[in-house]
Amino acid sequence: MPLNQSSPWPPVASLLPHRGPQLYLDRVVDVEGARIRCETDFLPEQFPGHFPGRPIVPGVVMIEGLAQALVCLAALSGEKGLAVLTGVEKARFRGLAEPPVRLTFDIEVTERRFGVTWAKGKVREGDRVLCTATLQAAFLPADGAPAEVSADAAPPEQP
Repeated sequence: MPLNQSSPWPPVASLLPHRGPQLYLDRVVDVEGARIRCETDFLPEQFPGHFPGRPIVPGVVMIEGLAQALVCLAALSGEKGLAVLTGVEKARFRGLAEPPVRLTFDIEVTERRFGVTWAKGKVREGDRVLCTATLQAAFLPADGAPAEVSADAAPPEQP
């Protein structure tokens, strides 16, 4: 699918510090409040060793795609500094993504406190959910000053 040149969102590469093979998002599709939807297209040649003869998108790539979508949302919201993934909880893989495949990464921020952000993520191929996870992230100051980032921070209570 060709990219919409009139998209109201900037290119993903302008929102993320990632480059090369570790940039896993192609485009921002939608942003609404504390939610973002991004997409990417994966090709078989991107994963020749996972697995030879039957490539699949690794689960860790799906989680990283969710983390990158969270950083895109933060950047579009005016957040400054370097985003650091500090936790992944309740990750579940519900299906295989076999390239060529277009994956959608949905993120919704559920809580922000003490400099830590929690978000729920979902990776889909069309209507099929392939992965769900809760992410925890923090932003290191842009000035390079040391920051306390605790991966042991308790997630918010869910109703």
